[in-house]
Amino acid sequence: MTALIRIACCTVAVVLFFACIAGAAENQLPAVFTSYETVKLADGIYAFIAPEPVAAFVSGNSVVVIGNDGVLVVDSGHVPSVTKRMIADITRLTNKPVRFLVNTHWHPDHVSGNSLYREQWPGIAIVSTPGTQFELTRPDSLYDDLTEMNKYMPMIEQALASGKGQSGQPLTNEQKTYYTQILLEAKFMYPELKQTPKAPPTVTFDKQMIVDLGGRKVQISFLGRGNTAGDAVIYVPDAKVLMTGDLLVAPTPFAIGSFIDEWIVTMKALESIDATTIVPGHGPVEHDKQYMELVTQALESLSQQAHAAVKQGVSLEQFQKSVDMVRFRAQMAGDNADRGRNFDQYFVATGAGRAYREAKEGPLKDEN
Repeated sequence: MTALIRIACCTVAVVLFFACIAGAAENQLPAVFTSYETVKLADGIYAFIAPEPVAAFVSGNSVVVIGNDGVLVVDSGHVPSVTKRMIADITRLTNKPVRFLVNTHWHPDHVSGNSLYREQWPGIAIVSTPGTQFELTRPDSLYDDLTEMNKYMPMIEQALASGKGQSGQPLTNEQKTYYTQILLEAKFMYPELKQTPKAPPTVTFDKQMIVDLGGRKVQISFLGRGNTAGDAVIYVPDAKVLMTGDLLVAPTPFAIGSFIDEWIVTMKALESIDATTIVPGHGPVEHDKQYMELVTQALESLSQQAHAAVKQGVSLEQFQKSVDMVRFRAQMAGDNADRGRNFDQYFVATGAGRAYREAKEGPLKDEN
């Protein structure tokens, strides 16, 4: 996660003629990429919390779980140079080796740093569900198809050059700023991603895998399809710390390529876990389940409206225009324009399409 956010934040390909963008400096990442907050969640458990993105390129949160014999890391980030800094931070936190790297799902903003962990700790086991491994190894995966990504950046450049979008309507100042930022971020991302080899998962599990780090056990579970077909959830029972991957994303969820009806069931299973500290795939650390429950409610509303629309013979286009998520938009985005745009485009518009298809076709098999 096809919509622009998925193209832009999952494997990027951009030609280097973006060098003309004002303010761009060679070999320097925008500030949004170079910072993260290190949060101590419990003794021996730390989160690297990524900042809220300026435009489309995002990096997932990462978590470090330290035991007496070794370390488990959840997700490896999007920007290789930032992943290298995280690895250096881990070596300062502990002299224990990282034995396990868990990929919560296949989106590149969570897995692009895999090979850097493998380089640092050659014996590492990269763990995921079979669904995630499949998406990271199949030849036609979005993760591998740089040619597909290249189709979108020239379209944005053309829109900026002409001042008009694909509809022929003039771009607003907000759209111009947004698209310019995407191109700037892409210019920085492309060389790093191009030079970093891929490292797909080497170990898979079906329902649950328990890892013993020495004095600390970690549960890695598949609760069902949701944001993707292979979302993994990680839980540390002794500290009641839960890592959700992109089943939970704050401040607004993304529903691109998701399985709405099944996601609701998965979220309720997630809510039942006895956690007092929750690390979403993106967004700040949470200490209650209020936002998690709000996301479940939003998914339920989307699903209910889609099933009603299909039953009434409403077309997809009509449904996408009429679907009412105003209450959830206000609660999640408030009056923040960037959050509102993300909510409208990457949750409502994309989620409405998926929910409508499910209501009409039944369980989906693709993530497009």
